[in-house]
Amino acid sequence: MAQVADDEFADALDNLAVEDVQELQDKNPEPDAHGQGGYRFDTPEHQQQLKEQRAQLWSWLKRVGSHMFKEGINLTKISLPVCLFEPRSFLERLTTNWEYNSLLVAAANCTTDPVERLRYVVAFAVSGLCRQVSFHKPFNPILGETYQAVYPNGLQVYCEQISHHPPISSWEVYEPSGKFVFYGNGNWVAGIKGNSVKGRQTGSNCIRFESDGATVEYDLPGLQVKGVLWGVRVLKYGGQMVFKDKKNGLTAVVDVDPPPQASSWSGWLRGKKPQHKPDQVVGKLLRGEEVLDTCQGNWLSHLDWERPAGQSGAVDTPGSTTSSSSGNSNGGAPAAARGGARRFWDIRSCPLAPAVPLSGPLPSDCRHREDVVALKEGDQVRAQDWKHTLEERQRRDRKLRKEGGGYEH
Repeated sequence: MAQVADDEFADALDNLAVEDVQELQDKNPEPDAHGQGGYRFDTPEHQQQLKEQRAQLWSWLKRVGSHMFKEGINLTKISLPVCLFEPRSFLERLTTNWEYNSLLVAAANCTTDPVERLRYVVAFAVSGLCRQVSFHKPFNPILGETYQAVYPNGLQVYCEQISHHPPISSWEVYEPSGKFVFYGNGNWVAGIKGNSVKGRQTGSNCIRFESDGATVEYDLPGLQVKGVLWGVRVLKYGGQMVFKDKKNGLTAVVDVDPPPQASSWSGWLRGKKPQHKPDQVVGKLLRGEEVLDTCQGNWLSHLDWERPAGQSGAVDTPGSTTSSSSGNSNGGAPAAARGGARRFWDIRSCPLAPAVPLSGPLPSDCRHREDVVALKEGDQVRAQDWKHTLEERQRRDRKLRKEGGGYEH
């Protein structure tokens, strides 16, 4: 496949819709032009991959048509070129998001302190955002597809695709001694318009703890990838994450990359004017209307919790480096951070624990997929052919279910 530079690719797009592309470039400049943060795919390796990928995207776009620039396209309902994919299914990719699961183990060890436990759960959820950063997208799972794996600390994970349209993936992660089970389902929605892709994993994320039977439920923020077709490619997260522990009457509200007016909790508490920082994470932990603690950090690097002044009870005082009921993966308490806050997650020091696929998997395991196997072997042509074959097979199966009066999804 011939390679083209970014400016040549933009010229080729002009042949599709000159006025549409120009309008989008004027209204939607590159996100880093004004220091707006995000994860930049700007290494020499990424630049080479971009040239190769965009050359193939041009051929695909000519078939799609110029309407994507104004109207946009639902990426879950069209067949994408295999050049955009990594050799993994979304089911396997899910397990990457949970590689800081030592934070879940620490949360389960907070057997008498649900406030401290919720701090760890928030840290776990935020830490997973940086693990979703990838240059390529995973393959959409086929209905009935499965994946089984185990983490080094013994956590067992089971994933299954339970719906085709909408695409819904379900999972359960078990702590071997029964301290907790992490379960939920995810429906990935995404669309491309012009030079940008917006997406979000909707659905429930639930952690049920054995110590008191409480369940913590939370949702994930949205993401945006800019620079899909020209310029620097950047991935950004944004939106709100709400954590609920109904049994203990606790809620945590966390904003990811909020606008300046929404990032003011810590500033208000200190009597300082808040300053907006790209990729910032700010939040508060409440019991009813009472603020028990606040957090701040960055989804790319760290998360700190610091108890507001004037509170009492089970919550540790500011600057504390010990905890009466919990510990991190090394058996100790969270490390002290600047200003007396406690750092619960730090990308530089927290250990990663990648999942190990189980040997002898079920015939439905995603590692058996012919398109995934072909792409792992570097054969894009064969991978594209198999991807088309599997998609056609799934459409036929859905039609048969519909005609037979069965479950259409």
